[in-house]
Amino acid sequence: MLKKLTDGFIVLIFILLLPIIVPVSLIQAQREKRQMRKLADQFVCLECVEVIGVEALRLADERWSEIVKKIIDENDSGTRLRLVRSMDAICPHCGCVYLYHKADQTFVVRSEDQAWKKYEESMVSAKEL
Repeated sequence: MLKKLTDGFIVLIFILLLPIIVPVSLIQAQREKRQMRKLADQFVCLECVEVIGVEALRLADERWSEIVKKIIDENDSGTRLRLVRSMDAICPHCGCVYLYHKADQTFVVRSEDQAWKKYEESMVSAKEL
């Protein structure tokens, strides 16, 4: 009985805090996007020594959307997937892929995982067909 009462109390607190939690999380996400755009306008690519600019963020968004769409299309089982974004910026000049490191507020070069690289290459070849 005490367990049910405790669980109900936790749910009630969560419901009451929801009008505060949602706006705060939305504002925080917008602030992080703004920080990434500002950083991209100043960040110099480590490969080609060119400023990556906001275009790098757009390229990463487009590529990630394509990857997610393909994964969802291939998943016929109806299973819910949990995906972790593996790119935040792609240099428009040389194609170097970066992740945003939130703690340091900078971009770091994404390490190449061979399985992931093979998957991305299959997406590019499918797109060319």
